[in-house]
Amino acid sequence: MLNRAALILRYKQPLVDWINAADPSPTFHALTLAEVNQEHTVYLVDVEDEDQLAQWLERNYQKLFEEELNGWYADPALWPRNRSLETVRKWCPFEFHTVVVDAGESPLEDDESEE
Repeated sequence: MLNRAALILRYKQPLVDWINAADPSPTFHALTLAEVNQEHTVYLVDVEDEDQLAQWLERNYQKLFEEELNGWYADPALWPRNRSLETVRKWCPFEFHTVVVDAGESPLEDDESEE
């Protein structure tokens, strides 16, 4: 068992509307809410309960939201101007899990760490 909780941001329709409106490609096909909610990043956070999560989000929501936006469009000029915590909450409900078990046999590694 890991000493972390899992945090997942699900998407609501306003975020899907932004994805579809922001894409500059003329061949882009509009995505649906179901399509964008098929796969998500799982963030491991060092909190133990909902109160600690609320405090963590107050400090980290902008980085978290920008990570999600960057997953769709790397150009910050395409991102919504309003990236407040209120916007994050309207666009992305949080799914929080306090029990995280590492069932793998190999050691945990950071794929993006420099060697």
